[in-house]
Amino acid sequence: MGLFNLRIVCFMIATILLSGCSSSLPPPVLAVPEQVSYDDEVKIAQLSQQLARRDIDNVTRMQLYFERGIVYDSLGFKAFAQSDFSTLLNYNPDIPDVYNFLGTYALRDGDFEAAFLALNTTLELDNNYAFAYLNRAIALYRTGHYQSAKQDAFKFYQYNVNEPIRILWLYLIETETDSKDALKMLQKRYDQMSDKTVSGGDIIAFYLGRIKEDKLMQNVQKGVENNRQLAERLCETYFYLGKYYQNKGDNERAKLLFKYALANNIYNFVEHQQALYEMKLFDEK
Repeated sequence: MGLFNLRIVCFMIATILLSGCSSSLPPPVLAVPEQVSYDDEVKIAQLSQQLARRDIDNVTRMQLYFERGIVYDSLGFKAFAQSDFSTLLNYNPDIPDVYNFLGTYALRDGDFEAAFLALNTTLELDNNYAFAYLNRAIALYRTGHYQSAKQDAFKFYQYNVNEPIRILWLYLIETETDSKDALKMLQKRYDQMSDKTVSGGDIIAFYLGRIKEDKLMQNVQKGVENNRQLAERLCETYFYLGKYYQNKGDNERAKLLFKYALANNIYNFVEHQQALYEMKLFDEK
């Protein structure tokens, strides 16, 4: 066989193999990535104009910094949000919400010392701040302190035993120490849910092998009222699918799914922040 013909045959074989691999993966369900809207820009401009005034009292100024920080956070402008929240602490150093936000930014960047400091402060100021327990659990999980992470994740779970993300994070942490027992507890907590049709419930069903991935992605789209809602659901679903395949050792599939989670631009979701951190870990390998 001539060299030219041999190259053609090799190319055809490679094409068939690649097409076979790609066809084994279900086509992604996509939303239009969330964008900075005109209303968002106007809101930031209005808040900035109000903050530039000299005749407002400190209480009003604090509220404006907080509101602008929230808007910045939702748009993914973390540096601006962090600046506003840090400025706010100069007026009042005892605001648990602010420390929780700062803790999530440190957590996203892998600065665990700063994350623990901020989240511990949040819980010192308000020991019922539920999401601070989740964020601290994730920080402990990322640093290999699985028993302590489990305690915080369980505390977070107890605030609402019917919310799927609380069950999923507890499972992800528990599986680090005993995967078989973690799966049993996942089954038990799923069975105890009062409403398994809530958003995210099908992710647990997928983890348990009750539904296939294509069915999960079909169900994600049911009852969606707008693009934002679809983007939020996809951000969550793709992140937890990524963790599922990562735990199965399929890092390439996991990496692709984390990218899908990020593509929705739901910046203020823990799933977006943690998908970003997962990609950072892949880049460091």
